[in-house]
Amino acid sequence: MRELKIIYRSNSHAPFWVLADKCGAWEQNGLRVDTSPQLVRQKAVESLKAGDVDLISGNHHNLYARRAKNREDFVHLAQLGNQWTENRMVAGDSIQSVQDLKGKKVAIDKLNSHAGLNVWLFLRQEGVDFDKHEVELIDAGASAEKRWQGVLNGEFDATFVGAPHDIRAAEAGARVIPVRAMPMIRGVTLTTTMAYVRSHEEDIRLLMRGVIEGIHFFLTRKDETMTILGEATHLGLRDYKEVEAVYNDWVGFLDRKPYPYPQAIANVFSLALRRNPEIADLNPMVLWNTHYLRELDDSGFIDSLYS
Repeated sequence: MRELKIIYRSNSHAPFWVLADKCGAWEQNGLRVDTSPQLVRQKAVESLKAGDVDLISGNHHNLYARRAKNREDFVHLAQLGNQWTENRMVAGDSIQSVQDLKGKKVAIDKLNSHAGLNVWLFLRQEGVDFDKHEVELIDAGASAEKRWQGVLNGEFDATFVGAPHDIRAAEAGARVIPVRAMPMIRGVTLTTTMAYVRSHEEDIRLLMRGVIEGIHFFLTRKDETMTILGEATHLGLRDYKEVEAVYNDWVGFLDRKPYPYPQAIANVFSLALRRNPEIADLNPMVLWNTHYLRELDDSGFIDSLYS
């Protein structure tokens, strides 16, 4: 059995990694995938470079600057999610649409985090521009639950959450308004270095095959997948309704063939530019190498799973 160590940067990635482990996607490809090394977020990239982990699930927007400035050989191999999924607006009574957020206080996690920058970009695309002082983004540094509770308590005018927090907010009496699912590189991004890829090509091929089979299981075997997710206590899902909400959320954005979408790459690069405007000349495609996914796709393997 070949062994891989993978760290996922957020618990929002966990449903896939839990499912892939429990459904046998790794074992049937001769792999043992350890996703237990929960390292400090700031040390994830350094752990990858030091060889303490083999891949990272994540690091979507913060590697462009390192590539541009230091020519570090980080690479993204596949992308399971191409949509921003915190697209449920928990809002006060005076707010009926995104446009009503002008002049209001919107709570976010952290302004320079991926989650906070997503809200900044979404609002700007919707014509509510933080940089033009049209909305106040409150750097709450708080969990989704604390943010929507803050809306209920009148501390904030609105916040954005995903499943199952939209259900919890609604059950507590909050108004939840679905908004557009903005294209975005998020969730499970297979990230490593080209040095690792070159020295572990067969491992990468097996991992890619296992990922594809995990996606297939997720999309086609609902009852079994929901049982696995419901039994994973660390996901924190309270009941059947929440398990089904998370399942439906994932089914809504998982692609049979996990290529990145061009507009999702463009949007995540906008987040990178927000933090490092000096890298504007970098072509964001330099971090992407879908060769091993394309190799599997061209073989007909993916299509055969669904035929």
